[in-house]
Parts: sequence; structure tokens; C-alpha cells
Amino acid sequence: MDLHHLSQLARAALQSGDAAAAQAPGEEWLLLALEAQDAAAQAQALLHLARCDRALHRPGDARGRSELAARLFRHLGDASGEAGALSVLAHSASLAGHHEEAIEAALLGLRLAQLRGDGAALVVALQDLGACHVWARNFDKAAEVLRQAADAANACKPRLSPLGACLWLAMGTLLSYAGEREQRGQLPPLGALEGHLINARHLLPEGDAETQCWWTLMQTLAQIWKGASALAQPELQQALTLLPEQERHWLAALAGWVQAELAWARRLWPQARRAAAQLVTQADAVQHEPLAQLGELIASQIEEQQGQPQRALQRMRALRERETRVRIASLASREEAVQWQLDARRSERDRAQLADEAQRLEKLSMEDPLTGLANRRSFEAHARAQLQAGGVVSLALIDVDHFKQVNDRHSHLVGDQVLSQIARLMRQHVREHDVAARLAGDEFVLLLRGASEEIAQAACRRLDEAVRKHDWTSVSEDLRVSISIGAAQRQDGDTLETLMARSDAAMYAAKRERQGAAPEKVRLSDDGEGEGDSPD
Repeated sequence: MDLHHLSQLARAALQSGDAAAAQAPGEEWLLLALEAQDAAAQAQALLHLARCDRALHRPGDARGRSELAARLFRHLGDASGEAGALSVLAHSASLAGHHEEAIEAALLGLRLAQLRGDGAALVVALQDLGACHVWARNFDKAAEVLRQAADAANACKPRLSPLGACLWLAMGTLLSYAGEREQRGQLPPLGALEGHLINARHLLPEGDAETQCWWTLMQTLAQIWKGASALAQPELQQALTLLPEQERHWLAALAGWVQAELAWARRLWPQARRAAAQLVTQADAVQHEPLAQLGELIASQIEEQQGQPQRALQRMRALRERETRVRIASLASREEAVQWQLDARRSERDRAQLADEAQRLEKLSMEDPLTGLANRRSFEAHARAQLQAGGVVSLALIDVDHFKQVNDRHSHLVGDQVLSQIARLMRQHVREHDVAARLAGDEFVLLLRGASEEIAQAACRRLDEAVRKHDWTSVSEDLRVSISIGAAQRQDGDTLETLMARSDAAMYAAKRERQGAAPEKVRLSDDGEGEGDSPD
């Protein structure tokens, strides 16, 4: 089965709610993507498997896969895929108790959603961030972000349900009240909690047993705290019937909290102690560190209420030990993330250095090292492209008169300086879009784009005059330098070779004329007829 069919099969199974069935084709999808070295398919398969892990309540596995998927999507420039991976990463890191990492991932996902201008993605990202703040016990910030999520949902077209934001607002308020009770010895007024639960009740969809179970458990806890234990008992039984049939589920841990609170309210201490211990066990089973820590706190409070200070102290010690383990693991995780970022930057820097080196080598391969002009290879590439494009173009070949005598009388070092100075003068006396090149030895060439016969003649005269008037004695005493130039304009049917041949003939004609002490001028050849070769 190919990648496409595997991905469709895996996604269809996950969308139907069967995460266990979606896992096997997802694993095969990833293996095929690795064999094909298809980074995009690898990222998609990893994200799919991370979502399976999240649905199966394996946040540890989901965290590793989603983090790798996010990195791959980022490298590929796939913002939508990266946002999806960051959502899973934020959720799984939050359940592991790595709150800084979770909030960082959620904030990045929110920023991507804002940049994309996707209203639905913005709602999801805000809910992710709000949930991370809830589990991090940063309740004021959680409330602020979740209200933004509700507003964003209402502002979407078509309008989205703000149910998720309302449920998380209620969950955050429950945890907030539990914390206040531990600090102050009593619960605060329950008005805000009841308001969130009422708002959520009006939005509950029919047939969604899991969401109904979540809401009912929170509603039951509110009833217990209001002192209505008689009403809470049937509501708890209803919630237990709605619990998902999965072997492990975070709502089972939440149900353990409600059972512990109900037994506590009735002062049924053995039942309360067992329920609190069960809360910790069930939270550990789904790797839900915030609920496991809550279970230790509830257990400590129950022991204290029962008049067992030593047992309460033991429970608090167990809680501190958990917090320490999570903090150490979180620091190790951040060290790994920093190391990965350093490695990524190093790889990016290495790629940049390779690109710079390739650019440098390419420049060297197209540039004459002595003069800095284009070399023959570069000139021919430009010239052939220009001739193929058509239009008006002229070419001028340049030769230094008696250059061998310059080398013999003044040294090869002076000869090199002469060539460099001529190159500098060529750059000064041609237009920006023209090409000046050194062909070999003392031979140069100008490719004059869009140059008619008159323009070519004028350019050649300017260069010839500049070379004659240059102060060559500054290079070497008694040094005099002149050049011969032969220019030809492109004609229909010209190739680079025929155009250069006519320019060469014109250049040698100019050289003979100069050596014969004729008036110095530049001849433009348009007929390809030379006057014979002459030395130097």
C-alpha cells in the first residue's frame, strides 16, 4: 500500500474515533515515509501518531512525536502543520507538568494562527493556551485567555460554539477554589463557578457523552461544595454511567476527585482516603501529573481533617517529591530543546557557509583573478545569451600595443599593473549593463548591449583616449601604453564566433594603422574583411 492510501486509511480511523485502529496504519505510514526520505510525509505521519497517543491518553509518547513533527513542519515552512503539532505538544507537555514548555508551544501556535488569519484555528489556539494556564494554576491568565477564546468563537463566520472555553473556565475555577481552600481553610463564594457551568450547560451538544460526563462531574462537585450532597449523589452516578469505556481516561481521575469530595463532605473518612488514593492512581495511569498532584493535596487535607497530622505531612512530602521530579524532568527537557535549537542553528550556519563558499567559488569561476573583470567563460555565457535574445548589440576586442615590450623593459609585475589599470579604465568608461571581460593575456573585450554603431564608436573612442592620457609614469618611469580596438555590430545570422572574427579583423586593422603612425582612430568593421595579420 502506498503513502497516500495509508494516510487516508489512518486518518479515517482516527476521525471515526477509533484511535487504536488508526495507530497501525499510522506506524506503517511513518515507515514508508522514512524509507522514501519524504520529510513532509514523515511530519504528517508523526502528527497523526501523536494525535493517536493523545486520544489513547499517552501524553509522554504524544509529546515526543509532536515535538519532532513541529520541527519538521517548521523546517518545511508548513505553518498549518506546525500549528497542529504545537497544539498536541502543548497539551501533552501540560499533562506531564512541563508548564513552561506547554505555554511556550501554545503561544507559538497562537502566533501562527494570528499570522494565518484563520478564525477557527485562532479559537483552538486560544483554548490550548487557556488550558495550559489552567493546569499550570495560573488562573487569572487562564480566565483572560479563555474569555478571548469565547469572544473569538462568537466572532467567527459561521459562528463557532464557545463551549470549550466555558468548560475550561469552569475547570480552572474548580482548581482555583481547591487551592484557596488549602490556603485559607474554606471555600470562596461559588457564584463564578455556577455562572460558567450554566453557560456551558446551554451549549452542550446532544450525543456527546464525553463532554456531558465532564460537565456533570464539575456540576456534581459544585453541588457538593454548596452542601447539597443529597443532590450530588445521583448526579455522580449519572456521570459514572457516561464515563468513556476506554480502559484509561482522564475523566476517571476527575471522577475520583468528585468521589473523594463527596466522602469528605459526608465525613466518611475511609472512603475519602481510598477515593483520594484512587485519584492519584488513575491520574498516573493516564500520565496526568496535575491531577495526580491534586490527588496528593486532597489526600493530605482529608488526613488533616480526620485529625491525622503525621499522615497529612507524609502526603505533603509525597506532593513535594512529585513536584521536584517534574521540575527536574522539565529542566532536562528544556536543555534538550535548547541543544536542538543550537544544533539547528549550527546546521543553518553550516548551510549558509556552504552557500557562501559555493557563491565564492562560482564568482571565482566567472571572474578574472588579476583584473576582477569577467573571464572568458563568463563573457561567452553573457554574449551567447544576448545574441540569442536578439536586438542591437556590438562587440569590441581590445589588445594592448607592444605588451611584450612592457613586460621585457619594465618587468612582469609592471605588466600586471598595466592590465589592472586598463581594466579599471574599462569599468569607468562603459555603461552599467555592458560587460567588460579579459579574454587572455593582454586581450580584453567589451559587450555593448543595445549599442548601435554610433554608440559603439563613441565608447571605443572614450576608452582609447582614457588609456592614452592616463599617467603611466606613476606605474613605471618612461612607461607609455596604448591599445588597439576593433568593434563590430551584430548582423542577422551572426554567431558569437563570426561576430568576434569581424571584431578581431577590425582590431588588427586599427593596430596596423597605429603602428603606421596614421591618425589614431577606431575602425568599426561591418563587413568582416580584415587587412591581414600583423605581429603583436
